[in-house]
Amino acid sequence: MGSQGAKGRVLGDVREGVNRPLPPDYRPARTVVLKARSGGLAEIEALAFKLEANLGKAILDALTAQQGAIDVDLIAEALQEGNIGKVLRLLDLPAALAPLEALTPAIQAGAYAAGGATAAQIALGVKGATFAFNQLNPRLLTWLQTYSLGLIRQINDQTKEGIRQYLLDGMTAGANPKEVARQVKGIIGLTDRQAKAVQNYRKQLETFHQRRSASGFGLGNKVSRVNGTQVLALNPDGTPKDGINERRLRDFRFDGQLQRAMDNGTPLTKAQIDKMVAAYERKYLAYRSRTIARTEATRTNNIGIQDAWQQALEKGVVKEELTRKQWVVARDERLCEICGPIPSMNPKKGVKHAQPFLTPDGPVSLPPIHPNCRCTVVYRQYEPSQLQE
Repeated sequence: MGSQGAKGRVLGDVREGVNRPLPPDYRPARTVVLKARSGGLAEIEALAFKLEANLGKAILDALTAQQGAIDVDLIAEALQEGNIGKVLRLLDLPAALAPLEALTPAIQAGAYAAGGATAAQIALGVKGATFAFNQLNPRLLTWLQTYSLGLIRQINDQTKEGIRQYLLDGMTAGANPKEVARQVKGIIGLTDRQAKAVQNYRKQLETFHQRRSASGFGLGNKVSRVNGTQVLALNPDGTPKDGINERRLRDFRFDGQLQRAMDNGTPLTKAQIDKMVAAYERKYLAYRSRTIARTEATRTNNIGIQDAWQQALEKGVVKEELTRKQWVVARDERLCEICGPIPSMNPKKGVKHAQPFLTPDGPVSLPPIHPNCRCTVVYRQYEPSQLQE
């Protein structure tokens, strides 16, 4: 059992930026989505939303605690010595990651809740069936233990990799060690790619006054939001609805200062730049926490659903030859080109329990297929005549 795809993806921060625009003539498979919204899917989605909130808080608390435990002076001394290894050892702070221990019970509770809700739906749908979800199933317990430890390890490893490259760039440029140490503290918790984005944002701000236009920044525009999160909402032609396609995670309250710097040709002060970058870092840290939480809440939910059906099959409550699972996409303007085609790539009634789904990225057992994926899986037992249609 497991949601790992053919390419070995397990955790949610492997790929980013998958909200690529779909072709203007693309339309998702409506019938699959509408069918799948029946039954207990609303309850399952509510469970995933609750789990996402719990995971997001635990991750953000852990990464923020890690930032707070950093000794800037010690890092500056190590940088002065040119000792990157020593810096990384200073950043290896297991105690600061203690809040991540909350992930394990939260993930377990999420899988149990999804499995229990699914088992209740199975029992309702099968006449004369008495069936309850077994939380002590050794298969599920092994997955939960292995998965939780792997998630914590990956969050920490990606954080350290992001810092490593940032430090190397700072040393190569001959930057002041104390200043680099302060900046490193701000990117604690970000991936390599995200830390690079922060670095590039600082460079953009340092020369913002030289711009003749800020095309792509959408200065003064209102950013699209879903549940309080800044999102990439697309027009039918694939362009952002709010006109912003650069630095969407910046703090838009500083747009007036950016506009004046560009209009007057006056450089932003170091204090202004530091404040803008710090706000960008905070938003990016919250964004990363939500991305991991959303992806892993989806994964945990789907594992619970799958295991409930596996238990039902093993007990003979349902028949494997009549059982099918469907990949359900979230149909809205943020539907990405990876997930959008998946329902139409697979049989209309779904694939068999042990069979992977066909996707643009190859065979995958269960969603999610990428970070921030909001897809889910829905099972159904058909009558023999329905599968012959």
